[in-house]
Amino acid sequence: MWEMYDELIAGIPEDLTVKRYVAGNFWTVVESELGVGTAGTPKAFSRPPVARFDITGAPLKKVAALSKSWNMIEAAIGVASINAYYNTPEIADRLGTLFKEGDERLNDPYIYYRKYSKGKKVACIGSDSTVIDSLLKDIAEVSMFGDQFNDFPLSAADYLLPEQDIVYLPCYYEITKELPRFLSLCSNSIAVVCGPSITMAPTLFKYGASDLSGLVITDADMAFDSACGTAVKKMFAAGKKASLRKADASFLSL
Repeated sequence: MWEMYDELIAGIPEDLTVKRYVAGNFWTVVESELGVGTAGTPKAFSRPPVARFDITGAPLKKVAALSKSWNMIEAAIGVASINAYYNTPEIADRLGTLFKEGDERLNDPYIYYRKYSKGKKVACIGSDSTVIDSLLKDIAEVSMFGDQFNDFPLSAADYLLPEQDIVYLPCYYEITKELPRFLSLCSNSIAVVCGPSITMAPTLFKYGASDLSGLVITDADMAFDSACGTAVKKMFAAGKKASLRKADASFLSL
């Protein structure tokens, strides 16, 4: 189950370091020489921390390995460190991630797959129900998973996800280590992983993802201000909506 994380960590150069970081109430942000990576901050620490070193100044690759920690705050720092390599403008552009001006509409997965969703089975975990209602509810058979009224419980995922045509998964699962399992349930589906902390790396396609919809930070200071609580809602303004699609998911048009 660690293979996906090990591959992502192995791809980070040895010479990058953590210049600064913050784990705030809502956002965790890490900066390397290449740029900034972000992750959502979990609400609970869970297990005791395992890091016995100063994170600031440490090799980025070493800190990225904290993504495998069962202390969820450490795990968020680890995922943000992975993203401080893959989700930076230079590397994202090199890997074929779309995030530049003019790509915004194409980079919204709900809009991109709307036409394809017509008459299909669509599953959403952790998605904004207002977005789903406005874009998909009237044209697709939508199943919501969560803890709201009329949602399927997450325990139903093992039974229902293999039957879906499109599945939207939250980026948070990369932090909690649930992402490989949920992707394995989507082998018959277009699996779209959404959110600012998903790692924009083709490695995830190998493990079942079809489309990665995330964020490339372009304003480091604004991202840190957001994480520190002075501008919590500004994280998305600190970057560009980004998309990286597997080749067989790119034939779908608006």
